[in-house]
Amino acid sequence: MEPGEINTQQNMMERFAALSRIGTALMRELNEERLLNMIAETACELTGAAFAAFTLRPVNEEGQPLVASEGNLFHLAAVVGVTKEQETLFRRMPLGGEGLLAPIFREGVAVLVADALAHQHHHHQSTQAQAGKNAAREAAIAYSHGKISTEGLLSMGVPAGHPTIRSFLGVPLLDRALQVRGGLLLGHPQPDKFTPDDEMLLVGLAAQASVALENARLFHAVQMRAQELNAIFESIADGITLIDSHGTVVRENGTARRLRKALLERPEQQQTLDTLAAILNEPARQALQGEVVQDITVTAFDEHNEQREYLVNASPFNSPTSSGSLPHLNNAPSNGNNTATGAVVIWHDVTEARHLIIEQRIHADTEARRVLLQRILDELPSSVYLVRGHDARLVLANRALTTVWGATWMPGQPMTTFLAENGIRIVGIDGHPMEQAQLATLQAVRQHETVRSKQEIIRHADGTTIPVLVNAISISASDLNLSLWDTSQTTNSESEPAAIVVHQDVTALKEAEALKDEFIGIAAHELRNPLAVLKGFSQMLIVQTARGKGPQLTDWQLEALDGIDQSTVRLVELIDDLLDVTRLQAGQLELSIEPTNLIDLVRRVMGKQRITTAQHTLNLHTALEHLVVNIDTRRMEQVLNNIIGNAIKYSPDGGTIDVTISEDRAQLFALLSIKDTGIGIPVEQQARVFGRFVRGDNARAYGIGGTGLGLYLSRELVERHNGRIWFESTEGKGSTFTISLPVKEQE
Repeated sequence: MEPGEINTQQNMMERFAALSRIGTALMRELNEERLLNMIAETACELTGAAFAAFTLRPVNEEGQPLVASEGNLFHLAAVVGVTKEQETLFRRMPLGGEGLLAPIFREGVAVLVADALAHQHHHHQSTQAQAGKNAAREAAIAYSHGKISTEGLLSMGVPAGHPTIRSFLGVPLLDRALQVRGGLLLGHPQPDKFTPDDEMLLVGLAAQASVALENARLFHAVQMRAQELNAIFESIADGITLIDSHGTVVRENGTARRLRKALLERPEQQQTLDTLAAILNEPARQALQGEVVQDITVTAFDEHNEQREYLVNASPFNSPTSSGSLPHLNNAPSNGNNTATGAVVIWHDVTEARHLIIEQRIHADTEARRVLLQRILDELPSSVYLVRGHDARLVLANRALTTVWGATWMPGQPMTTFLAENGIRIVGIDGHPMEQAQLATLQAVRQHETVRSKQEIIRHADGTTIPVLVNAISISASDLNLSLWDTSQTTNSESEPAAIVVHQDVTALKEAEALKDEFIGIAAHELRNPLAVLKGFSQMLIVQTARGKGPQLTDWQLEALDGIDQSTVRLVELIDDLLDVTRLQAGQLELSIEPTNLIDLVRRVMGKQRITTAQHTLNLHTALEHLVVNIDTRRMEQVLNNIIGNAIKYSPDGGTIDVTISEDRAQLFALLSIKDTGIGIPVEQQARVFGRFVRGDNARAYGIGGTGLGLYLSRELVERHNGRIWFESTEGKGSTFTISLPVKEQE
């Protein structure tokens, strides 16, 4: 063998050895960018190329091509042997699949050209660019099928800025389906730099590169899937723990780690061990013996030290798992007794689900009670409704309410909005519109008061009216758990006020009362004349006898005349009360309002009342020297005489009567209370005590007389002064009546 041939053979062996070494390195490299640069650099090293470019065809996640193998949509993946400016140019440059590149990209055939300029010369003989492209494409197809030699190929030239190419060598990169995956392109500025051996060597390098790229892609896909699975595993809300055959925890997600850490950090050591055994060790032991553990209920504390309830499930599996560095489970069985190579334990937090079930049951029970209550209310003849909040939003109402209001009040709608939208007005028995603060419903929710037997007249938009007797009971929303009933509530606070309101239509009663009032008015007027005669004659006899005129009367005759005189006085007072009642009902009672010192008025009334009794002590308690109110002095004196007189009358055994006067500066109200220690008012009759001709049964039992008109007149007169009167009473212990009157504002 000649020395030249020996050197060539040794050179070839060295190149193939280098190719083998680089192939091994390529198989270990899994980063695609470093892999492509390594291939390009190796190609230059083995062939002596001045520069090398690596192009790739876009593929999807499964490795399927996204574009046709035309080359124009291939992208530059790596390039060596060029400047940074040239690399930037190449990356912006569309890679065409024409000319010398067409056999590589279109047909997957290697191309070795000794001098590209020679091929480019034939291209310039074409008169039209498109004709040149067609000719180059036909030549590429013919070359790929072995019909022409390399000399028959046509070059389309290189763009401006591209390095000069004389020697050109390009091989395709084929995948397992022999589809073109990309191309490895070599160039040199001098001709005849590449040999057929270089071509063979480059084909082998491309084959190794294809396998290496496939491995890198598969590794990347597996790595991405592993990351996805790990993210899914960690995002599972349930606690999941994997156990190997030795009882060692090999893997657990974040929920399981947090729970086990919380258990181990509990200060109650015995409870920790017992809970850990129940929630992890015992289910794992059973699963490693081949059993399936289902729905064991365990109570434990989480990382926030809150008690939680878990359902524990455990199942065996036969896939071996490499052990981690976590500690062994207590009492874990040995591998020789196992029927499974591992187990999975799942901790499912059912705390919220159990709470939700309980809440659903409570809601269902509440709804059933609400439906029953609604049915009961709907059968009542009087209108009944339930409101909440300072704006009196409707919660519940019966059918009769629509008849009373003449319109439908929607749940959640404030009372004032409902009245305004439907043109409904509420007036007093005197026919004047009532202020919002005077409405019984708003009094109950805003001032937390219980209003009994208040007369209101509902005037509909069409002018029709309905007189009603209103009872409003103030309660708290929490008393009835209204948060479950009122779906329209705008607050979560259960301490807000609420009220149950009953409207009794008293139209028929008003008509009957009107007839009775008319009769009383006529009778009272007719009685005044004979009473005036009786009083006049009795006064005349007493006066004339005292003056010595006429025969001297005996003591019993004088006593009889005095009795007649006192009886006529009481009859006149009764007739005056009856006439006041008729005036009130007819709206004809007029008040003469003027500024009055309430302290002086009360002292004057108490002075008169002290004369009438020797068994009672009347005390006035106040820190005020004067308190000016706008009142009708004569009518308010009538009210005070009624209330203080009742305190004396209904305390037959005597005792102390305390009168207290104070001022609410915030609300500009004077408060006057009269407290006695008398017989009190029976509970069952307290709701009607302000009615006409109403008296307590215990008053009759004590033989205490009265007409039952005093409290009725007192309430009507106080309310016509824009005031309020209410009471608290306990039978056998006494009563306290309170009057609230507006204070005259200072100039």
